Amino acid sequence: MEPIKRQVKRGQIVKWEVDFGIVHGHRKRPLVDSEAEADAILEKYQKEVKQAGEFWARLPDSERLATTATLIQIRDAGHTATSVWEDWKRWKKDNQQTVTTPMPYEDVVAEWKRRKLAAGKTDRYVDEAAATLMKFGAGRQRQNIHEIAAPDLEAWIDSQKDWGLSSKRTNQSLFSSLWEVAIAKGWASRNIVDRLEPVGKIGRVVKIYDNETTLNLMAAIMSNDATKQVLAPVALGFFGCMRPEEIDSIKALRAGLSGKQLFGWHDIDLKHSLCKVRREIAKTGDERTIRLQPVAVEWLDLAKEAGNVFPPVNERRLVDLCCEMIGLMDWIRDGLRKNCATHLRAVYKNDYDVVKDMGNSVRILLKHYAGLHVPESMSLEHWRISPEKVKAYLKTNKWKKLVEESAHAAAAKATAVSGEQPKP
Repeated sequence: MEPIKRQVKRGQIVKWEVDFGIVHGHRKRPLVDSEAEADAILEKYQKEVKQAGEFWARLPDSERLATTATLIQIRDAGHTATSVWEDWKRWKKDNQQTVTTPMPYEDVVAEWKRRKLAAGKTDRYVDEAAATLMKFGAGRQRQNIHEIAAPDLEAWIDSQKDWGLSSKRTNQSLFSSLWEVAIAKGWASRNIVDRLEPVGKIGRVVKIYDNETTLNLMAAIMSNDATKQVLAPVALGFFGCMRPEEIDSIKALRAGLSGKQLFGWHDIDLKHSLCKVRREIAKTGDERTIRLQPVAVEWLDLAKEAGNVFPPVNERRLVDLCCEMIGLMDWIRDGLRKNCATHLRAVYKNDYDVVKDMGNSVRILLKHYAGLHVPESMSLEHWRISPEKVKAYLKTNKWKKLVEESAHAAAAKATAVSGEQPKP
């Protein structure tokens, strides 16, 4: 629309108005005292239109100043507005994805969790993995996933200084699975992880807990009535070679079973030191009867007396609480069972007998556990970590000092993360 000059009244006062219509979302109608001033406004506008075009003529002064300042910065950097625009379009083409339906990052993570749980992954795995995904999502929870560029994820992964190559490789795979969900749902068109530098194949790191860590973890569990509720599953791992998913009846639950079809005390014969891992519970081909060592029976007797159920309520939270109590940061995946398998070799002195309790192949046992070359004396000491020994340890100054130091370390870490000043 062409600007219009007209005479208007404001009360008893005659004014002149130049109406430019809607300009960049706002009504622009400067008001002046005389027709000559209105003509001057129109003349200036026409000159600017002739020199720079209607867009610039209609631009508010504040935006003109901002635009000019930006152009000066572009020029000083040795570029032109045209080159910057072309570079931006290339970046957009490389990083912006075409999607059917925009979806916030945190909602994609929620769908990822739903799918993994439906596929039979354990609550603990899904929760821990989702926590990692949301660490990257901090501050961008509501950003649409298709708007997130590969360099953003790459920079964040590189900033995780406590991750080794194995962790980076594992978490690249984790993020890749998240983007695959987004692609499957039509929320993204490409997997940005494919643009990251892949981490090469990492050799398996075989680790077990030392006996002092085992003692500390059992002491943390025994330290109060709440944590005692995870005594049975931890004892079955450390001293019975059971898999966590067997103890939690993941396979049976996925098959829709319930009641006594799930793993429970009815599968444990404390009188004869036996534990049955039924076909409904066991990993494929691993149905077996475990011969419980005397210390395992002692721990399970205590767990039954404490009213333990399978699986415990709030199991993950209680185990995490015990780990925090002793400052245990490196939770070894299936680490309790790996300890048990390693130390059983010193008891049976025959790997075939160990395998009968583990429900695993001799090849895997020899390759990963025998290769640790754990001294026999150390393995036999593992089987002496009894309830009586732990109860005595709980009364020592060494235990009290460990708990105090772990609490201080946890508080210092929380303070560092929050950015607050530590309290005197």
